[in-house]
Amino acid sequence: MLRSLVKDSAVYAVGVIATQLVGFIMIPIYTRVLSPADYGVIETITRLTDVINLLLAMGLAEALLRHYYLAQTEEERRRLIATTFSFNLLVIVVGCTLSLPLAPQLARLAFGHERYSAYVAVWLLASLLHNLAELPLTLWRAEGKPWRFTGISLCRLLTQVTANIILVVVLRWGVWGVAMSNFINAAAWSTLLGIAVRRKYGILLDTSWLRSVLRYGLPLVPATLSQFILHYSDRFFLARYATESELGLYSLAYRFGMLVSISMRVVVTAWYPWVFSTATGSQDTSSIRRAGAMVLVVLAMIAGTLILCTEIVLRLMSAPRFWQASQYVSLIAAGCWFFAAHIPWSVGARLANRTEVVAKAHLLTAGASLLGYAWFIPRYGAWGAAIMTLLSFVCLSLTCLVWSEKTMPVRQDIHAISFAILLLIASACGDALLRMQGDPSTGIRLVATAAIFLATVAYINDRLSERIFERMCVRLWHRLRSNLQSRMNNGSTKK
Repeated sequence: MLRSLVKDSAVYAVGVIATQLVGFIMIPIYTRVLSPADYGVIETITRLTDVINLLLAMGLAEALLRHYYLAQTEEERRRLIATTFSFNLLVIVVGCTLSLPLAPQLARLAFGHERYSAYVAVWLLASLLHNLAELPLTLWRAEGKPWRFTGISLCRLLTQVTANIILVVVLRWGVWGVAMSNFINAAAWSTLLGIAVRRKYGILLDTSWLRSVLRYGLPLVPATLSQFILHYSDRFFLARYATESELGLYSLAYRFGMLVSISMRVVVTAWYPWVFSTATGSQDTSSIRRAGAMVLVVLAMIAGTLILCTEIVLRLMSAPRFWQASQYVSLIAAGCWFFAAHIPWSVGARLANRTEVVAKAHLLTAGASLLGYAWFIPRYGAWGAAIMTLLSFVCLSLTCLVWSEKTMPVRQDIHAISFAILLLIASACGDALLRMQGDPSTGIRLVATAAIFLATVAYINDRLSERIFERMCVRLWHRLRSNLQSRMNNGSTKK
């Protein structure tokens, strides 16, 4: 079972990374044809439409994954899929009808004027159409088709980059080119994938399945919005209370720390289908517990590597004025590890279909983090933001752990979690000691990183060997018991 999780995660990694590559691939091209002001417009509209998209997504993707494995027959599964897709289409139509006329008001809210209302309208439409293309990908995850998921993701990357180059670079349409490229790509793929799914499953609204799906998915909407607040609200407070230099350094540091969350995002693509299928028809959560623990150990190794090596990377790739960004990475990377930990730690609530527990934990943490940022950042600047980021994500993960265990006990692997946290502490302490010396200490940092890697490999190998030994003992015991029973039966037969 664990082998299938690792194999699928490796395949999904290509598809997930492909979806993140468009922005990076286009950076050297955009910088030659777009101005910094254009970048600001694109970033602001993207964040605005992200919030609206999160609201209208309604948690349908994860709800479909969960209920796919609860359906008892193929006919039930067909009705579930048809209902989810039909309701998603209805939400998109209603969302477009209601939100597009509000584009001028949304532009005024974001920019203080309505000059960019046409951009907002096109971006909104593209974002909503993008939702139609996401559910077929979710269905393939549920069906265990990682190669199809990855192939389509790579094709979408290719069409997106091609449209960007034609409209932005060749035709010089500027921000309009980016907006139309997003719209064309979203419209093409939502039409192609949507038609394929609807031909197979039809259009249907089964009220019983719809109630179950919404009961699971709707609580995830405030949870997702809370994640948005947790990840981005610190930049709002920094823009208001800190210097632009601090904001820039902190934003750069956050990009490195977020690599931990991005790594978890790769695993999550295979994680939920694997967890839901493993738990179907079984009360034994031991394999889920072990898998979650091993994922967190590997993520701790990645976080430790970032803590120790960001200093080296920045000195190689950036100007000296950006080198100080590395001082914030230890707190941010550790915080992102705790954010990633809330996923395996909340698995009990998700298996019990109690997603409102996850939503409450997110809302509580988001509210507390806003208060914390409002107090820490005006006093301590970027350091206050980094400290509060760590505290917020620790609060989120522990709240999810406690409440989820009360809902459905999974009994997390404390031994592995302790080892992962020790890796984080050792990496952060090593980074702090090297900074106190005022020396880049590239060699020492690389040696420390290698030590963390070897310790992680040794630990995982030890746990796997321990598991293999346990299986051998169990098999030997069963064999001895069966032999003893057969001899006793033979003896009684002779008598």
